[in-house]
Amino acid sequence: MIIDARTVPQNTVLDSDICIIGGGAAGITLTRELAGTSLQVCLLESGGLEFAPATQNLYAGESTNPHFFPLDVTRLRYFGGSTNHWSGWTRPFQLIEFEKRAHIPYSGWPFGLAELEPYYRRAQVLCEVGPFAYEAKDWTINDQEPLKLNPSRFFTSIFQFSPPTRFGQRYREELAKAQNVRVYLRANVTTLETPPVPNAVSQVRVATLGGPAFQVRSRRYVLAAGGIENVRLLLSSDQVETAGLGNQNDLVGRFFMDHPIFEQSGQILFKQRYPELDYYRLTAVQPNVIVRGILEPATELTKREGLPNFYIGIRPATATDVSEGAASIKALWWRLRKGSFPEDLGKHLGNIISDLDGLASAAYGRIAGSSPTHYATFSSLEPPPNPDSRITLTNERDALGLRRVKLDWRLGPDFEHFFMRAHELLGQELGRVGLGRLRIRPRGSALDPMENYENGHHHMGATRMHPDPKQGVVDSDGRVHGIANLYVAGSSVFPTYGCGTPTLTIVALATRLADHLKAT
Repeated sequence: MIIDARTVPQNTVLDSDICIIGGGAAGITLTRELAGTSLQVCLLESGGLEFAPATQNLYAGESTNPHFFPLDVTRLRYFGGSTNHWSGWTRPFQLIEFEKRAHIPYSGWPFGLAELEPYYRRAQVLCEVGPFAYEAKDWTINDQEPLKLNPSRFFTSIFQFSPPTRFGQRYREELAKAQNVRVYLRANVTTLETPPVPNAVSQVRVATLGGPAFQVRSRRYVLAAGGIENVRLLLSSDQVETAGLGNQNDLVGRFFMDHPIFEQSGQILFKQRYPELDYYRLTAVQPNVIVRGILEPATELTKREGLPNFYIGIRPATATDVSEGAASIKALWWRLRKGSFPEDLGKHLGNIISDLDGLASAAYGRIAGSSPTHYATFSSLEPPPNPDSRITLTNERDALGLRRVKLDWRLGPDFEHFFMRAHELLGQELGRVGLGRLRIRPRGSALDPMENYENGHHHMGATRMHPDPKQGVVDSDGRVHGIANLYVAGSSVFPTYGCGTPTLTIVALATRLADHLKAT
């Protein structure tokens, strides 16, 4: 059943066995997995079925990093959550990304890939992608083979692409028909209340914008409100624990991370003139199955070099890859879109004026639809965990009276070295096997990678998972340390972040948590 929370009478107390807070990928997956059981499930979603500016504004907050999109842009607050603008990139975390690595402080999950693999297979179905196969040997793409590199240095792996699945649309009817499920739309949780000894949640308070307020009492509660909102609700629930729920060791909000995305990290100049590289493009290989190859380092290489995991993709170059003037136009547009006026405006204008021939050539090639004459790289690196990258609360309040957040996203002092070394190693391998050379845009150029990366809209880590409460907020089942009936779902529990996209792992963890809740 789907209910508009504005129709609930003021001060009503609703009862359930499990209360799930948030209707995105994690919350909908959990609810769907619990549908049809003997458990009475209540799902509280802040938004309605469509985008609404007043609700979206509840996400607004402060960010200290100019590379981060505004907080009310990087997430969507209506049924289905951010799957409503998900681009569909899908792959599991790699084996090494679960492991404790001596050269990556705070690394390691409480369990490995083998524990999560059966849940990944179930997540594949929910995300509507192909078989659980992400190695190059599993795929033939237009009768082409991947680049022949030394597998002890680099190999080709695969991304699959969801349609993308909009969870709120795809699974709405199932949840509406489930007899044991009630979905409340426009229901904003404002507080998680506890008894004087805060070892359990006793009820949650719910408000609607301009409408009634009510309470939900449940045997168990699951926070699935997103990587920032999970933290905000824990820190805001400070009536008994003044530092916030689960924050006895000052860990709630710490270790926040997002993937820095480099859309233009370098150029590859192939020895063989402009080869066809369909293996590294979006390609439909079966009906409704779309894949794309990427280059990934061997585990031995990253350990030997002291690097986090990373991937580098290949695509036909655009005008901004080959024309410094076009690159300056894009850099100006990027900074203005972020709301900042570039201090180096004169340099960019000089690039544009001095490269009119390059701009004209690039424009003609685009209009004429000519074949690409260069290939470019895009990349993502696994950011090491950083306790100083964190979410805190400000004194500014939203329309519901909740304190807004301040996000201080930090990548760490070694990140530029990691980026440069990753590309150097790939360039060396391309040269060693005689394929070509890789050129990285230098510091100070129009599209200097360190000045033009963006966050990947992947909010992770700020309620991290660890069996030791002095090192994590939740245990290996996702239960908040010290609180018997409160769990957290979603990417905020990731101890490390991988270099790929988080959605498949979010859904896999949610199915695992659903099994745990059913069993207990």
